[in-house]
Amino acid sequence: MNQDEIKKLYNAPANLRLKHIALCVIGAAIVIMISLVFLVDKVSWRVLYILRGAVGVLAIAFVIIVAVLVYRVNRSYISGEK
Repeated sequence: MNQDEIKKLYNAPANLRLKHIALCVIGAAIVIMISLVFLVDKVSWRVLYILRGAVGVLAIAFVIIVAVLVYRVNRSYISGEK
């Protein structure tokens, strides 16, 4: 595997957009998790469950976005596209 080719594929405009979306999604999940630490005594248990569920959904979305990104890069690499 040539690392320069793979890096070039990951930095293609569409794939770079996916990388940024994935980072934003996981960043939002981390912010919600940190806010849960400080809000644990101030909000009801229902709100805590909703926020925990939101973090779970964001984590699943992150995994799906990264899987799509890796699939697109590998498909391009194997087929020889640029």
